[in-house]
Amino acid sequence: MKKISVSLFLLMSLISFSQEKEIKDAFNAFEGGNKSKAQSLIQQVETTVDEKITSLDPDTYAKYLYVKGNSLLEQGKTLESAKIFSKLAMYEKGPIYSLKNKNTKEKAFVLTKAEVEKLSSEGFSGLKETKSGTNYLQKIIPVLEQKRQEISNKATSEYNAKQYVKAGDDFLESYYLTKAAGKADNIFKYYSAISYHAAENNTKALELYLELLNDGYTGKTTTYTALQNGKRVSLSEEQYNLFKSTPSSEFSDFKKEESPSVEADLYNYAISILISDKKYNEALALAEKGLKKLPNNTNLNSQIGELYYQTGQTDKYIAKLKESVQKNPNDYVSYYNLGVLYSKDPQTMVQAKENYNQALRIKPDYAAAYLNLAALLLSPDKEIVEKMRALGSTKADQQKYDTLLEKRKDMFKQALPYLEKAYGYENKDKGIIQALKEAYRVLQMKDKLEEMRKIEAAL
Repeated sequence: MKKISVSLFLLMSLISFSQEKEIKDAFNAFEGGNKSKAQSLIQQVETTVDEKITSLDPDTYAKYLYVKGNSLLEQGKTLESAKIFSKLAMYEKGPIYSLKNKNTKEKAFVLTKAEVEKLSSEGFSGLKETKSGTNYLQKIIPVLEQKRQEISNKATSEYNAKQYVKAGDDFLESYYLTKAAGKADNIFKYYSAISYHAAENNTKALELYLELLNDGYTGKTTTYTALQNGKRVSLSEEQYNLFKSTPSSEFSDFKKEESPSVEADLYNYAISILISDKKYNEALALAEKGLKKLPNNTNLNSQIGELYYQTGQTDKYIAKLKESVQKNPNDYVSYYNLGVLYSKDPQTMVQAKENYNQALRIKPDYAAAYLNLAALLLSPDKEIVEKMRALGSTKADQQKYDTLLEKRKDMFKQALPYLEKAYGYENKDKGIIQALKEAYRVLQMKDKLEEMRKIEAAL
């Protein structure tokens, strides 16, 4: 007897038909209130759908995502649910790209141009744009918004209680919930990154910082207000423009205010993590990218100096800084960075001091320059302390100890005015306070030392 076989294409068609029937049955069960049956049916097709996702038509796949997302929500798996609904939002918003394989007649539906190119290389053609044609997301948006409100409030409380890991998780969940509702708010991703960073989960924090930078997130928001009957009220942009242009409006004293950008912070935080992980080349690439957008940012300029040094490109950076001050003689940041780089080499301490002083001539309240001038004077301190510790208890050693102690006191006397100047401009900087405490201790200025201890404790 002749062996009967089923073609691969026919087999795939049968599988696809079975998937579609079970998905439609699951959808109808869910809509009919039989949630347990809907969940059971969806679980039966999950593996097959995940393996052959592109073969499902958008309408059927939207039904699958809708039921699966709701099932996860019922199980309390809010984050997983939000991610599913985020995908549903993409399918319903579109565009979805449709292609067909000439040989197998198989259809495929994908969301990105990269997937289109991959399918084209596999024999698919006839590119068309389509949508799922569904609007299931609107049914769940109120529930998602309520969940988002609950979870973001919880995350804020966790952050304030220094439960940073939980806060990071919940802020990220809040982000996915807004994304699922079709209006992704990156501020929650930003809060999540900050929380993970505070928790020292550098891997997760860095991942989110880089995502935010790639998304072009700045955190800038614009608020519109006006006085109404003597009370300041918030307005939408449309109301602001309308009322402001209406002479008989009951509103007055219109104000448009923008919150500051956090883009520089994102670069600085990400770079600091890469530096702490000793990924200097990656950090340098990111710093260079940041400086193209934010050329005057003090922290980025300071970081890049260290990074050029760490990657063995000190001469390159010095040349760049010299070029900068030639173009702009008032560029105190570049003078400061030249001081930083020259201070790395004992042979160029004089040039370091000259550049710090030049920075201060331009910007007399530049606390960092005062602090670094003090550091130049105190640079022999480590060696002096080591010598003092190595001495014994003989009379000769005691004499050497006393000589070194006087030398140390003299050094701190010279540095003290710079430290006090730095503190005068940055009185909450813990590094400056620590340096001042040590100076007062060495110089036996007990009243000043006690004052600094109280200030530090109050911070």
